[in-house]
Order: sequence, then structure tokens, then C-alpha cells
Amino acid sequence: MDLAHGAGSFEQRGALHPPAVVLIPSLVMSLYVWLILVTTIPYPGKIGLDYNTLGTDWMVFYGAIRSVLDGNAPLIFDGDRFTDFLNTAFAGWLSKPLEFRPWAYPPSFLVLLLPFAPLGFFGSYVAFQVVTAALLAVALRASVGAALASGALLAAVLICPASAINTINGQAVFLVAALIVGGFGLLEQRPYLGGLVLGLLTFKPQFCILVPIALVAAGQWRALLASGLSALALMIASGLIFGWDLWLRWFPVIFENLVSPSEKWIEYGRMWGHSVYTCAVLLGAPARLASWIQLLATLGAAISVIIAFRSRLGTREKTAVFLAATVLAAPHSGPYDGTLLVIAAAFWLMARRAPLPLWCWTLAFMVWLLPLVSPPLMFPVARVAPLLPVLLIVLLLRPEVSAPEYAR
Repeated sequence: MDLAHGAGSFEQRGALHPPAVVLIPSLVMSLYVWLILVTTIPYPGKIGLDYNTLGTDWMVFYGAIRSVLDGNAPLIFDGDRFTDFLNTAFAGWLSKPLEFRPWAYPPSFLVLLLPFAPLGFFGSYVAFQVVTAALLAVALRASVGAALASGALLAAVLICPASAINTINGQAVFLVAALIVGGFGLLEQRPYLGGLVLGLLTFKPQFCILVPIALVAAGQWRALLASGLSALALMIASGLIFGWDLWLRWFPVIFENLVSPSEKWIEYGRMWGHSVYTCAVLLGAPARLASWIQLLATLGAAISVIIAFRSRLGTREKTAVFLAATVLAAPHSGPYDGTLLVIAAAFWLMARRAPLPLWCWTLAFMVWLLPLVSPPLMFPVARVAPLLPVLLIVLLLRPEVSAPEYAR
């Protein structure tokens, strides 16, 4: 049975075969970003954006779990002191001091970081990227039965510029994508397991807000219960391992950030992303109006998820809508989160009848290209970036996009 209406997952009708006019520039641009990764330590910023050094976001993750394990948990909830700690601890790695890097994640994230803590900074950085990329590869391969199609899909996702930037920063988008693709892929046959996987998304709350909406729309009550239990189990585990004081400190901090975020967080965090809020501000909207525009985008994303998961679309198409809607709804996202849009675009291409017209590949190329013109703060053309997930959602919800009944 499918997620909502009982149709099975459709068979792949054709591998991803982009025309040379799209394939060659895509590979060249992807190679360029991976070269930035190779040259970041010896020559930061020489051939592209200055990322300072490798793993600056991983420094936040690793610094947080080490601080907690070393008995200095209160440090991670003070953004200025925590930034000073990172600049001191990683002075040998950094090409210049970090300006502001607070810890903004729930304590449950620390449970997922715990297995990597004994490996040291660089070892844990590499291990986390390898392990989460492998999890994403398993999830993507399970979503596509045909070997040729799965190989093309894995290559498209794992070598895209967004994935390279994720690796440079040491971010967690591979894990986010693996949980989304894997979780929704499991719902058909194993709803409890699928729900348990989706519940783990609470380690990054901005990417889990649409999960209960999707499960309710699909009538997946067992998965909804399992996702809640999974999130609760992760919370309890963090409390038992690290102490409940972390949660007592985190809730006021996150509430304050939602109601009245600090100017430093807006300047050094949110404005360097490419959320709807950020793009609206950069296009000239006052902060209050931009917040309302972000809220409307989140509501629109939720409505699109409801429509998709109550429809007869295939599992991958529903997952693609969810991926695009998640990026649209997130109050903060970075160029590395473009990996989610690359997967959504690939699923959309795979849902269309071959041969695909050039405009389809052109749209996919724009999604692929987006991280290269990010952040919008530096590249004005990227300030219309939220239109890409909107366009993907609209195209995915068109009736003729879904696979015919005989192919399900």
C-alpha cells in the first residue's frame, strides 16, 4: 500500500540521463566546489568563498559534545563564551577567528554526536560525513529499485555542489536527507519503523515541523505514534546521559530566539542563510513583514504537504514534495540544505515520462547551481531562491506528473 491511497511504489521508467548541455556544466561546477574543499586548508578563499577552514560547523557540534562530557555544559548556552571557546580550542585549525557560532540545537542532538566524540575533532568530522553519506546512499538506493537508476541518483546527490558545501562545513544534511527519504520509504511496509526514523528528525527541529502534518494527512496513525515515541526516547536518552539541566537551559534559550532573536544571531546566522525570511529582508522588506512572509511560506508548505499526502501520488513524489516544502518552511537553512532540493528535483525528473524536455533539465540544473550563488547576502540573484522549491512543489502536484496506474 502507498502512503495514503493504497498504490504500490512505481517502477523506475528510466534512469537520469541529462543532455550534454546540462551534464557537462553541472560536472564542471561540482568539480569546482570539491576543489574548494581540497584547497580550503592551505589556501582558504583563493578560488571561491572563504570558508576559513574545513569543518567550522562541525566545530560547533564537536565543541558542544566535548564541553558537555567535560562537565562544562552551561558553556554551550552562552553564544559569546562558546564562540570564544571554539576560537581558543581550534586556533590551530582556523585561518581567522570565528565571529559568532552559538549552539542552537536541542540536547537530543548530543546523543547522535556521542559515538563520534572519542575520535577527536578531525577523526569525528570525517567519520560523521562518511557515516551519514553512507546512510543517505542506503536510503536513496532503497527508494530506487533499478541499479542503473540508483547509481545515477547517488551520483547526482552525493557529488552536487550542496553536498560538497555540506562536507566543507561539516554539516548534517546527509543525515537529515537519509531520515526523510528512509522514513517515508519505510511507511508502506513498516509504518512503525518509518515513524521511528522520522521522529529522529527532531535533532534539527526546523526540518521536522512538517512530519506530523504529513503523517496525519496520510492517515498514518501508527507511524505518527511511533515518531512521537522516537522523539520522546531521544529526549529521555539525552536527559539520562547528560542530565535534565540541559533541557531546562535549552527551552528558555530557544523560546527567546523565537520571540526576540539576538542581533548577533540575525547578523551572523540567519542573514547568511537563504530562508524566505532572509531573502525577503534582503529584497527590502522590514523584519516584521519578512517574518509574516516566512509564516505564510510555512503555511503554504504545510498545505502542499497535506495535498500531496492525501493524493494518489507515488511515494517518491510525496517525499519530493516534503523535501521541497521542508526547505521552504525552514526558518533557517544554508546552501548545504540544497541537497534536499537536489533529491526532490531528481525524484520529480524520475516521475516524468521520458524523453524529458530540455526545460526540465534546465530547472534541475538551476537547483543544482543554487549553492554556487549562495548566500543571498553576497549574491543578489539568489534572493529569489525560494521560488525554486515553490516551482518544484507546483510541478510535483500537477496530475500528469504522477506515474500511471500500471507503473505503480
